Amino acid sequence: MADFDDIYFVRQVKDGNTNAFVHIVRRYQRMVLTIVGKIVINKSDAEDITQEVFIKVFQSLDKFREESEFGTWLYRIAYNTTISQLRKRKHDFVAFEDHSENIKDEDITESIDEISHEERMQCLDTVLSRLSPEDALMITMFYLNNHSIQDISQITGHSIANVKVKLHRTRKIMNFEINKLIQQ
Repeated sequence: MADFDDIYFVRQVKDGNTNAFVHIVRRYQRMVLTIVGKIVINKSDAEDITQEVFIKVFQSLDKFREESEFGTWLYRIAYNTTISQLRKRKHDFVAFEDHSENIKDEDITESIDEISHEERMQCLDTVLSRLSPEDALMITMFYLNNHSIQDISQITGHSIANVKVKLHRTRKIMNFEINKLIQQ
């Protein structure tokens, strides 16, 4: 079977073939769940929000104008849905103080290099869970899902310059916090 692109399936659904939506879900389900799961700690909640995202995508498919990448449009819906759900649930997170200007890059990397990959991943998950939902989502999209700065800008509604600054500051804060965890 030929590998059709997103637009093919979008057009199929718009033309009344609702079964074609299954292909869209299969293609994006894991990535959406990963993004939502990095922000919403509870797996069941993350799965519920992911399902809600796909319901909204299906209901809004007629509004997709094919002016941007379908994936970017879908992630924008995932972003907005997740942030809205967190606001409704009054999700608490531990905000880190922004001391990023005082953190030197060379002070950060040495400790991280001395621990195993598994320990690094545990530290990363711990620190990600303490970030604001928006910061966690940006880090996840950029570093784990390989989205471009421009994609993240479109998804979040922030300017490209603002996305770059947020990613830089968040990365420095995360490195600092990971180092604190390592030294405990």
